[in-house]
Amino acid sequence: MALILPVENGQIKDDTKQEETKAPGNDLGYDQFLQLLCAEMQYQDPLEPTSNTEYVAQLATFSQMEAMLNMQDTMKSSNANDLVGKYVLIRAKSSETGATTDVAGFVDYVQKSNNKLFLSVGGELYSIDDLYQVADVEYMEAISLSQAFTASVSKLPDKDQLTLAWVTDVDNLVKVYEAFTSYQRSFIDNDTLTKFTEVVSKMTELKTAATEKATGFKKMIDELPDVDKLTLDDKAALDEVKDAYEKFSYYERLFIDEDTSKKFEALKEKMAELTGESDTDTDTDA
Repeated sequence: MALILPVENGQIKDDTKQEETKAPGNDLGYDQFLQLLCAEMQYQDPLEPTSNTEYVAQLATFSQMEAMLNMQDTMKSSNANDLVGKYVLIRAKSSETGATTDVAGFVDYVQKSNNKLFLSVGGELYSIDDLYQVADVEYMEAISLSQAFTASVSKLPDKDQLTLAWVTDVDNLVKVYEAFTSYQRSFIDNDTLTKFTEVVSKMTELKTAATEKATGFKKMIDELPDVDKLTLDDKAALDEVKDAYEKFSYYERLFIDEDTSKKFEALKEKMAELTGESDTDTDTDA
């Protein structure tokens, strides 16, 4: 599938058509044809006047030319209107300095002024004759997505500095990448893909370690009695659980399931009642 369509003289080039060669200055316009026909009628030889048949043939040719010119204008306007919403590259040449400036963007609308067509790109009007390239929507979408993805990956630390603090960012990027089509993924550069793969692999290791740690903590909580059966004899075991919890980082604690966290809090509150400790003396960092 072609991504970039070549443009010549403001028209999208069709390679299936044969090119026509015309010598400069040989184009016969609508008005010139009419003037020649009138001059022929005015200065014809009165002894050998042009026959009616010839006049009819010339008038028919004149009508055909008129229809052809109208069709060309219609087709040109139609082609210009088809550019609305498409991403284009304008190569405009300054009439004052002669410098060429490239402007890229989406075509907002088409405007006709003095029988000339202009494209509105980025709030400015450019002659359709300055149109250089047209990119299809799928191509531009892939480019935009890959650029956004690359920018997000670049903000991530290298795998050696990665921590669970980045787990949400990495997980979101994994979802974005999985939603890409194979065509869109082909626009992501190798360096970005390499870093992304390494970061995802490292984050998987960190998540696995945190999950195993949370599972061990849950086992310790499960070995304690229910809240209504807790006694002072369980204080040493609960203190051991509290010490283990203190070694968890903030993000590691997020891997502890809700039921385990609730039981842990309830056990600490119950033990505070049994020992007569105030709430401020109880560890409530969970």
